[in-house]
Amino acid sequence: MRHAARGRSRPLLLAVLVAVIDPASVGAAEEQDKYEEQVLARCAERTHKNAVGERAQWIKALEAAFPDKVVHAATEEEYATWFALLAGKNEDWRRDDVQGFAELFDKVVQRLELGPVPSIKRDEFARYTKKMMRDGPGRDAPDPNEDADRVFRVLDRNADGELAPEEFTAGLKDNKLAADADGNGRLSKAEYRGYFHKRVQVRADTLSAGRAPGGDPLARGKEGKAVPGAGLPEWFATLDTDKDGQIALFEWRKAGRSIAAFTEMDLNADGLLTRDEYQRFMKQSEDKRKQQKREEQD
Repeated sequence: MRHAARGRSRPLLLAVLVAVIDPASVGAAEEQDKYEEQVLARCAERTHKNAVGERAQWIKALEAAFPDKVVHAATEEEYATWFALLAGKNEDWRRDDVQGFAELFDKVVQRLELGPVPSIKRDEFARYTKKMMRDGPGRDAPDPNEDADRVFRVLDRNADGELAPEEFTAGLKDNKLAADADGNGRLSKAEYRGYFHKRVQVRADTLSAGRAPGGDPLARGKEGKAVPGAGLPEWFATLDTDKDGQIALFEWRKAGRSIAAFTEMDLNADGLLTRDEYQRFMKQSEDKRKQQKREEQD
């Protein structure tokens, strides 16, 4: 009886093994991985381009005037911290209170149609930031949910409205704990959107970091000659507040930067972003982009 039972189990075992190593299944999984990465790359590029504009101009000017004090604002409360920096202890912000902000002062006045006023009040600045958030760069960008839903449909091979573990891409497997919000082992469309948006934002942040203009002031000697470590963006030196040649997670968080972006660049996960680590990460990212471009052209 035992031999017979063992014999009957062999076809089932073979069927399972064939299903696991089925070349067609493996090929489909690879195509899905490639498709997800391509859509992520395009969406991140679009997000990066849309972020460049009036808000970026503000952040650059504020970081230059108030190092280590600027939050990359996204809410009304966070934008209020910008006004506090500009106005100081005053109730309003005068045009010449902070050097280098005359052009931005005039832009606020123009956008709000205030006329030739000597100062901008707190509530007026709040109205301006609301308008900037509503009408600023990116307002014409496609809904990112459309990209996420498009990929979700491709991954959901049995069209049951959820992604089972066997439908996960390599990226989903690496981020399973974070993506699976309810911990049931499967991903709904809403959970996939959350995962997709997070990965897009990380990529967009790293694109912004890698394409920041200028070099690292600490990477040059007294005579301006290049020394080892040159080629880093300006923000690296700015965020390295203790000037030890690396950025600690607390320094990154203090500047209001994306923790997810730091985690992705911190290749050895030790909570420190070194110059070599950053450069290796950017090279890897550039190599991936070139590979994806070649694949799209083939």
